Amino acid sequence: MSQSTLTRELALRIGLAARALPDTPPKLFISVLRACIGTALNDKNLAELGKAQFQQALNNFGIVANAESIRESLRILQNSEEPAPIADSCQTIASASSIRIAIGSDDPQLISGHFGSCRQFLIYQIAADDARLVDVRSIDSDAQRLHDDKNVYRAELIADCRVLYIASIGGPAAAKLIKYGIHPVKADQGEAITQIIKQLQIVLAHAPPPWLAKSMGIQPVQRVCFEQES
Repeated sequence: MSQSTLTRELALRIGLAARALPDTPPKLFISVLRACIGTALNDKNLAELGKAQFQQALNNFGIVANAESIRESLRILQNSEEPAPIADSCQTIASASSIRIAIGSDDPQLISGHFGSCRQFLIYQIAADDARLVDVRSIDSDAQRLHDDKNVYRAELIADCRVLYIASIGGPAAAKLIKYGIHPVKADQGEAITQIIKQLQIVLAHAPPPWLAKSMGIQPVQRVCFEQES
């Protein structure tokens, strides 16, 4: 099968899957796929492609990528969706000293994505001894397109949160978040969301910085270092 016989939808998926990997042009990526499954590039053959086989083929062609990038590329190829996290919106945390945070990620378990392009925000209510996913807010592409400013649309979507964890965010977007009282905190791509929550709970259990204590409605005890990068 030649590249020209690919369906438009499959060709688009292959292009997006190639972009999920560092320094991988589509032509080289197609060579990787053909090394895995032969010349018949179709949904049936791609669905049977295993992660180990895919990773080995990438290595053979000199493509170096982390596990998260490889998983995301394979997910796009196979047109599979991540299992949607289940929000516990019917219950609230009893502790008054809690804070609502947003995590911008297309993955329910790992940090993944840029503020301007992630498809959803996971909303957590966090206390020192409890943490609950209370909402999952998906980006409405039509509403975003009609808005005067994409970054403002996204900031308004999480305006009830005091902290945003995100893998990447530009300076102008970070400034807009701060105007809404949201503190952007850079997290590492592929970092476990559970680990981020645990780290924040440690901060809450001891002495949160003044801005965070104010958001929680408690008196700050002392100033501590809370890493923030915009």
